Amino acid sequence: MTPSPPYADIKAWPPPRYTPPLSPDFESAFDRHAATFAIVWDAAFGYALEEWQIQLIRAVLEVFPSGHPRAGQLRWQQAVISLGRQNGKTEIAAALGLWRLISKPTTLVIGIASNADQAGLVYRRAMRAVNGNPALSKRFRRTTETRGLQTAEGGRYDIKAAKSAALQGLPIDLGLVDELHLLRRALWGDLLSGTGGRPDCIVVGISTAGDSDSELLIDLYKLGDQAIEDNGAARVFFACWESPEGRVPDDDETLGRWLAMANPAVASGRTDLEALITLVRTKPPQDAVRYHLNRFLTSTRSPYIEPALWLGAARKPGATFPRDARIVFSFDAAPGLDFVSIVATASADDGTIHSELVASLRAPSLDRLFRIALQLQKYRPATFAIDGTFLRALGKDLTKRGLPVMIGTYSDAISASAMLYRLVITGQLAHGRDDLRAMQMQRATRKNAGDSFVISRADSSTEVDAVKATALGVLALDVAPAPAGVQVF
Repeated sequence: MTPSPPYADIKAWPPPRYTPPLSPDFESAFDRHAATFAIVWDAAFGYALEEWQIQLIRAVLEVFPSGHPRAGQLRWQQAVISLGRQNGKTEIAAALGLWRLISKPTTLVIGIASNADQAGLVYRRAMRAVNGNPALSKRFRRTTETRGLQTAEGGRYDIKAAKSAALQGLPIDLGLVDELHLLRRALWGDLLSGTGGRPDCIVVGISTAGDSDSELLIDLYKLGDQAIEDNGAARVFFACWESPEGRVPDDDETLGRWLAMANPAVASGRTDLEALITLVRTKPPQDAVRYHLNRFLTSTRSPYIEPALWLGAARKPGATFPRDARIVFSFDAAPGLDFVSIVATASADDGTIHSELVASLRAPSLDRLFRIALQLQKYRPATFAIDGTFLRALGKDLTKRGLPVMIGTYSDAISASAMLYRLVITGQLAHGRDDLRAMQMQRATRKNAGDSFVISRADSSTEVDAVKATALGVLALDVAPAPAGVQVF
């Protein structure tokens, strides 16, 4: 049973901004395959595409009507779709790719994203749809994770790296781009060039909103708005679900309405609105605005944690660091090893994560840090979490000594930044009231890193070694195996 939509006046389709069809009863190249897709999706996934998804796909594949010089051909050469996270973007892209493979005997579908894993999500969804239906799979050769989908008639669905050279000379019938806000402008141009202006070829990009660095998406938004004004004369389809303003409302009623406007899965009733509101309230406002309200950010950099939030996470008077607990010691350094911070992290019985600044050292040698780690080993830590940017050599030396070590990568720094923020905002972190981290938190800056963010050394107005050591510590505690025996700290 489909849940009731949260707001009857907010529809999942059409979106607040989109290029209208030539007529309300327009024809679509998807129509003749709609029944097939209903069967395929049910067989492969156990559910059907949502009605708004079907209407979106129909709109993307609108064809010129009878009597038009291009009657029966696709109306659009480019399509740009923008909506919040977790709205089925992967399914939409996979359905478009599968449509092209079964509608044209010898065709080339190219999937591209900022990284191979992201592009692979769409491809694997299409592959599962094929493999999940015996009648459909007969029309395909053997499907694999690495060789792409190939039809018996010579059609192909290939994944290409986000590099211009990978697209040169390819006669593309359908280009699919996921997370368009991360793509370089030249690559979109290469996909368009691959279509060669041939009839019934289209490049489709699906994305959430971007920021000031998303040059391609900014250009395509402008192109899309122009298409709305001139009713698609430039053969560009644009569909954008977004909130009225780029801020997080204080009251849940307004926030809920805005989320329904930016997320068709909310407006349709599929997404649990109450759960989504709770999730949004735990996220940095910048991320909530961009990923859930689908509004552009004007900057890629902003304060990491508001000082008041950090102060509110201080350990209550009389409370102490857990003495019988899994402990992680994390080390992070400022550039040139001018300063090094050591932080202890442990989990209390009630699940609260405690963080304590153990030491702040000025220009220590690696030998001194090594000797300090050996002294801390008496507390039998689950691991030593070592900054991999400036202290990799220390991590290797400790590993050779047989100590448990996690050397933090840039990817770890991204995960750690998000995890520390979440623990603070949800009241799950308790820290000692040290002046160093209080000062660094006031001046620490985050910058966007792909679809997430990271504490930025370069953009912060002070050294942030203590902040980054704190973040690395909570991540390491989460992933490190529990040590044997009881420890006392």
